[in-house]
This record gives sequence, C-alpha cells and structure tokens, in this order.
Amino acid sequence: MKKPLVLRIKERANTQQVVILALMLIPDSIAIALSAVTAYAWRFPDATTLIDGKPAIAQFEYRGILAFLVISWILVLIATGTYRFNHATLVIFNLRMIFKRSFTFFFFLGFLSFILKASFSRSVFLVMLGSGLVYLFLVRISLYGLILRPMILRKKVSSNMMIVGRKKEDLEEHTDWLMAHRSLGFTIASRLVCTEITSTWIEEFDRLLRYQKITEVLLLPGMESDPNFSKFIHYCEDLDIHVNWIPLDSGNLGYWLIPSSQEGIPFLTFEKSEISLPWRIVKRSFDLLFSLTVLVLLSPVFLLIAIAVLISSGWPVFYSQKRVGLNGRSFKFYKFRSMVKGADKMLSDVENIHTKDHVIFKNRQDPRITPVGRILRKYSLDELPQFLNVLNNSMSVVGPRPALPHEVNVYNSIYERRLIAKPGITGPWQISGRSDLDLRTSVALDLNYLINWSFTRDLWIIVSTVGAIFKGKGAY
Repeated sequence: MKKPLVLRIKERANTQQVVILALMLIPDSIAIALSAVTAYAWRFPDATTLIDGKPAIAQFEYRGILAFLVISWILVLIATGTYRFNHATLVIFNLRMIFKRSFTFFFFLGFLSFILKASFSRSVFLVMLGSGLVYLFLVRISLYGLILRPMILRKKVSSNMMIVGRKKEDLEEHTDWLMAHRSLGFTIASRLVCTEITSTWIEEFDRLLRYQKITEVLLLPGMESDPNFSKFIHYCEDLDIHVNWIPLDSGNLGYWLIPSSQEGIPFLTFEKSEISLPWRIVKRSFDLLFSLTVLVLLSPVFLLIAIAVLISSGWPVFYSQKRVGLNGRSFKFYKFRSMVKGADKMLSDVENIHTKDHVIFKNRQDPRITPVGRILRKYSLDELPQFLNVLNNSMSVVGPRPALPHEVNVYNSIYERRLIAKPGITGPWQISGRSDLDLRTSVALDLNYLINWSFTRDLWIIVSTVGAIFKGKGAY
C-alpha cells in the first residue's frame, strides 16, 4: 500500500531539496509576473491615459484579469507536479514539462474565453504566453547553469540509484557509464545481481533499502524476461521508488519506441524519428537567424583569425573537406585552416589514438597542427566558417556530427540512421567529450539526439557548447 503523502514528503524531502524547489518556484513566479506586465504594457502602451483625471476602466479590468492569470498559471504548474520531489524536477532541465503545461493552460483559457464570448482581448493571451515562456527559459537556464549544474557535478544534488541486472559485467559497464556522465544527476548507491526475481532476492533487495535511501532503480536489458518483472515494478511503485528500464537491444536504433496497446497486449511500435514539418520550419528559421547574428557580431573575430592564419602559415586561410550530410548527400565543409599545407598527405605518418585502422583520426599531439591552429582548435574557433554551411542549408546549428565519406562506408544499418538529419556545428558529442569519444559512443549520442529531439534541447545544447568551448576538454 502506498504511504500517505505527508509521510512520503517527510521521508524524501530535505532542506536542500526544499531550497532548490524554492529557487525554481520563486524565479518562475517572477518570470510569470513579468509576462503579465509585458502583456499589459503591450495592450496599454500609454498607460498614463486618463479619463476625467482617472485611469480608464478597462485598465483596472485588465489588471485584475492579468493578476488572476498570474496566480492561476503558477497554481497550474504546482498542481500538475512541476515542483514535485523527484529526479525530473530536482535534477533534469525540465523545460519541456513547463512549456507543455503552459500551452495547455493557455489553450484552455482561449477556448473558455471563446465559448463565453469574453470581451477580453485574446491577443493579450498570446503576448503573455510568448513573453512568459521566454522569461521562464531565461530564468531556468540561468538557474541550471549557475546553481543547479555545479551542485550536480559536485554531488550536492543527486538521486540515489540502484542498478539491477543479470550479470555482474553488465552492472559494472552501466555503472562506469553513469559515473562518467555525472551531469545526469545519479549517484550509484547500490548494485544488485538478479538471475531471478524470487522472494529470497526481494528480501536481499529490502535489506539494501534499509541501509541506502534509494529513489531510483535501473533495470538492465534481460530483466524483462523474468516472469515477476511487472510485479517487481509494482512493488517499487508501492515503495515510491521510480523505475527505469533499458529494453533488450533497444538502444541506438534511431527510432522512437511508441507504446501501442493491441487488444490488451502492450506493443512497442517503431516510429521513424523524423522532425515534423512545422518544427523543421522553426528549426530552419532559427538556424538562419542565429547564423546571421553570429556572422555579423563575430565578423571582427573572423578577420583577426584570418590575419593570424595568414601571417603564421600563409594561404589558404580556409580549409574545405568533403563530408556526408542529409540523406547521404555530399557537401563542402568549411573551417579555418589549423594545419600545415598538405596535411592530408602526411596522415599516414601520424599515430591515431583510436587505433591505426579507426575511421575517426585524432592525435592529441598531432605535429601537423600549427601553433595558431592549436589555439583555434582548443576553443573551436576553427569551426566558425561552418555558419556559412548553415546559410547554404548543408548544415544546421545543432545536429549529428558531420560524417566523413570513408566513415559512412563502414556504417551498418543502425549507424546510417544518423544521416536522416542535417549535420550540426554542435551537437551532443560536442558537449560530451568531443575528440575523446570513439565512433560507437559518438554515433550513440547522435541517435539518442535524433530520437529525443526537441527545440528546447537544441537551445540547451547551444548554451552547453559555450561552457564546453571554454573548458577546452577533448579539443585537439
């Protein structure tokens, strides 16, 4: 039986969690209040307009309605679990949850005002929603980058996880991966081998729970074949433990797995992971606007880099290379030249850190890189000309890593899935290790990005890229 809500809050919440939730709720409330001010200023650009020495009646009505909307919006976010004590609200950058619930709330308001034929201008709804989402995005991204993420990396904020799997080797492999990705916010509190879910094994599971405050369980591939699999999930639910499951052979397929009930049988349907047409338009519009802005603002930087390359190693300033993009189409990929002339011909003389026959060639101390080029590569300044590729529609700002032709030649059918989208200047590989990643990990990150694409995730990757560039880790 599930524990009472008050008891669960006392058991799970601590002072730190309360502080973090307050850090989210208070700035969110301020952002929503600012959206009301913005909507009011838009509706009454000259708010000093007086009638017989007093403000117009409509101004008082709108103030009251907007104040009501602010309170209602905040209460809807609270009531729908946006500030609940769990991993999604305490650790994960859950903008999608906020946006989805905000859109639903305003859609309901618009529908209600239409049915009631309210005289209230519905365009004010749109201004309040649009400005509110912008303010919420800026607030959340600032809080995450300045406060929450540093706390996660220092393990000041995390969710205690138990990993359950068939083999000890599987437990070790997934533990190493989670420890290497500390930004996910999990602390491996316990690992438990389970060859079969029995009453004896459950007793061992309960014994570990008495010594460790477990809030998350990760079930590894193969566990789903156990006849007591669903019973164990229900058992964890009764204990208020969130269960995560990696289905057998489900990773890195490049498709969405959509639950689809067929006459009571829980099917998982493979859906092609393509971005819908409206979102493709949004993504392309953003690419153009962002690229043009960068090219204009950083034009002095472009000029300085070009002069530095020219003085240090002569012409040419730019380097172009054949890459494979959307649907296997080839395109010219531009960079500032960071190597000596004829570097491609010297490739066989340089050792590859990924083994000699690996399709991705990297060397931390590559002698072909010029002194200026080493600085450019460390801070990814050599990649700035790729914004020209974005303008000619061969690349996107965010997307999979641009593939080399000989790399594509060794792709299997799963790896080919990463060619369903335009390659990006930055992407998940850029913020997860860059050149330190092997091909398998790099492709896995790209496929995960395509499967779970969202516009807010693109924005977050762009922001995270700035931090990765300044750290310079994995860039050589």
